[in-house]
Amino acid sequence: MPITKLRIIVIENNLPFLHKLISLLSFEFNVIATTADGKAALDLVRCYEPDLVVLNLHIPVLNGLDITVQLAKHLPRLPVVICTLETDSEFVEAARQAGAIGYVFKTQVETDLIEAVKSALERKQFVSAKRE
Repeated sequence: MPITKLRIIVIENNLPFLHKLISLLSFEFNVIATTADGKAALDLVRCYEPDLVVLNLHIPVLNGLDITVQLAKHLPRLPVVICTLETDSEFVEAARQAGAIGYVFKTQVETDLIEAVKSALERKQFVSAKRE
């Protein structure tokens, strides 16, 4: 019986970084859809019913916090991992308040993304550690 990989949607408007995310995630997970548009993201989630969403804070139409709030409201069991350049604690707290369970700094995506996804799937909070 084949092992089914967990299904992830990635929402990222920086194309080179989107490819990096897909590359990192594809070793262990199935990236089933991507978009750079916040409204399209909500439609994709409804259509594909992923196991987890990875998204950027700064995307067009609906920003990452707005998407996270909508997902938490309509799909409260769907884990959301934010992946962003924003490292200030105010952004981390805003993401947590919106419903995100993971928060990865883009500068640490290679070391933190898979751990954040696995933690989120276990319903455990994950935040990249600030490095000086």
